[in-house]
Amino acid sequence: MSDHLRIVLDARATTPHFPGVSRATLGLLAGLAEIEHSHHVAVLSWNENPLPGHAAFSDPRFTRIPVRAAPLGLVQQWTLPLLSRSLRPDLWHAPFYVRPFAGIPRPVVTIYDVIGRVVPGALPSPRSRLFFELAIRLSLRGAAQIITSSAATKRDLIAEYGVEPSCISVIPLAADRSFAPQPATAIRALRERYALPPRYLLYFGSNKPHKNQPLLVRAFARVQTNVPLVIAGAWDQRFDEPKQLVAELGLSDRVRFIHDVPAADVPALLSGALAFVFPSRYEGFGLPPLEAMACGTPVIASNSSSLPEVVGDAGLLVEPEVAPLAEALQWLVDDPVLREDLAARGLERACGFTWAETARQTLAVYERVGLGS
Repeated sequence: MSDHLRIVLDARATTPHFPGVSRATLGLLAGLAEIEHSHHVAVLSWNENPLPGHAAFSDPRFTRIPVRAAPLGLVQQWTLPLLSRSLRPDLWHAPFYVRPFAGIPRPVVTIYDVIGRVVPGALPSPRSRLFFELAIRLSLRGAAQIITSSAATKRDLIAEYGVEPSCISVIPLAADRSFAPQPATAIRALRERYALPPRYLLYFGSNKPHKNQPLLVRAFARVQTNVPLVIAGAWDQRFDEPKQLVAELGLSDRVRFIHDVPAADVPALLSGALAFVFPSRYEGFGLPPLEAMACGTPVIASNSSSLPEVVGDAGLLVEPEVAPLAEALQWLVDDPVLREDLAARGLERACGFTWAETARQTLAVYERVGLGS
C-alpha cells in the first residue's frame, strides 16, 4: 500500500431529505479540498443532490461518481460492494449510518447522534425505530473507526451500544463561510421580503418534537416585551402543537411562523435577530447555534446533550424548562450590554470551528485506518 490513499466518500445523502448530514458532508468535502494532502477521494453522488457543481471537482484529487443506489435503498447492499471492487479503495467513509454493511474495505462511519435510541418519540413508528436499531448496530459492528461530532454522542454510543472508547474519534463540525455578520442592506432587504420588524427573537430549525418548540412558545408567553418571536424552518404537519399553542395562549399577534426559508436567506435572517433561541432537548452537535454565533447574534440554548460543547460560555445555557428559558429570554431582551457581550463572545468562539480543521482531523483518521499510522 502506498502513502497515497484511495478514499471513497459516500456523499449520497447530500439531499434536502437529510439536511444535517448534507451540510456536514458538503462542509467536509470543502475542507478536504482546502487542505494539503496527496490522497485521491472518489465522491459518490445520487440523483439531484448539489454535488455536481461543488468546487472540489475542479481539483484533480477529487472525482465525482454518480450512482443509482438510494441512501436508504436495499440495492446498495450489493451494487456498492461491486463498485468497490472496481474502485479498489483503501478505505470507505460513510458519513451516514445506513451504508453497505459488507463488501467494502475498512469502513469509517460517522454517527451524528443516537436520537432514535435515547429520545422517546423521536422516530414516529415502531417500524422506523426497528430500522434505526438494526441499521446502526450493523453499521457500528463492521466499522474500522467511528467518527462523531461531539463528546455527548460518544458517551451515548458507549453507554447505549457498548462501543469501545478507542474506536470513536470526536471531530466537531463547523459553520459554512456564508454565516457571517451580514451588511445592513442585506438585513433590511430580508426584513422587507418577509415583512419582519427591526427587532425580533428567532428560532430556526425543524419542528420535530425534540426541538422543543412548544416549550419555547410557553416560555415566550411569559416574557414582557413587544419584540415578536419568529419560528422559522422546515415544518412537519404531524407536529402542529406549536401553532395550536400559539392560538390557545392568544399569541397570534406576537409569534410568526415562516416555513421553507431558502439557504441563501438564512445568514441575513440570523444576523437581523435580536437573539437566537434554541431550546432543543437533544442534538448530536447543534449547527444552528454555531451559525447564529458566526453571524454575531446572541444565543440562548439548552444545557443538554452536545449544546454546551458548541456554545461554551459564549451564550446563555439554560435548563430546557419553561421558567428558566423565560427568565433568560427576558434578561436578554432587557439588557443590551449583555447582548453586545454575547455577540462578541459568540463571534470569537465560532472562529474556532472551521471545515478545514474538521477535514484535517478526519484525514488523520483516514491515515490511521488506511495506512496504519
